[in-house]
Amino acid sequence: MVQGKRTVTDDEIVEWMHESPDPAFTTSEIAEVFDMTVEGMRNRLNDLAEEGRINVKKPGARTAIWWVGSGQSLPVCST
Repeated sequence: MVQGKRTVTDDEIVEWMHESPDPAFTTSEIAEVFDMTVEGMRNRLNDLAEEGRINVKKPGARTAIWWVGSGQSLPVCST
């Protein structure tokens, strides 16, 4: 698993979540897609949630569910 240097951007994470047919994800699901540790991805997702780019619900002490809300802005891609 990749550690340290960022190999995926925050925009790529948000865009993947938005484009996925699934409405919500666990931390481990997203970490697996981007070949990151669960801990590293959790930190990234917490930052994105604090910035208001994604939503999180913590139904249990060790569980988090992440999703992109309909009112949240997506990354702007320039060509």
